[in-house]
Amino acid sequence: MNVFDVYWERYDRWYEKHRDLFERELEFIRRNVGRFKVGLEVGVGTGRFAKELGIRYGIDISKPMLKLAKERGVEVVLGNAYRLPFKRVFDAVFFIFTLCFLDKPLNALISAREVTVKGGKVVACVIPKESKLAEEYLRKDSPFYRSARFYESKEVVDMLERAGFDVVKTDFENLRYERDLFIAVGVNEKV
Repeated sequence: MNVFDVYWERYDRWYEKHRDLFERELEFIRRNVGRFKVGLEVGVGTGRFAKELGIRYGIDISKPMLKLAKERGVEVVLGNAYRLPFKRVFDAVFFIFTLCFLDKPLNALISAREVTVKGGKVVACVIPKESKLAEEYLRKDSPFYRSARFYESKEVVDMLERAGFDVVKTDFENLRYERDLFIAVGVNEKV
């Protein structure tokens, strides 16, 4: 069984308990992404990021999480990251703390390229493997991070480039420690 199907309420409550950290994550993403018209969040979860960032669509494999995302106003689709069931309509596709939970993140990024318009961007926001926060999460007895695989910031950039994106922006943010968050923005110049 999917850990997010079982512990979806616990996952969602974390954002209420740590509202200050959530707000800082949102600001970091906003600062690096800019405006977009039609967005998709892959691994939308309970829809917290999508709602706050104005991302209209979300896809996830967890039915309980999608139910809550829908209640938050996100148009949801049950499905996986490897075969996105959309046409080339998005000018922004977001992977917000999702890549570490995917078995084949490169395949998911390739699938995202297939639904992104020319000039559209893919945004990958992660906790980088080289951060103290990643070390902390790996030590925790968390049902979510037991199976997570953290990537170094340079690995995320490499995956975006291998998926066919031109990486136009990268940035780090201090959350609890130094450089706890990493974001890479790739642009789809090939259609």
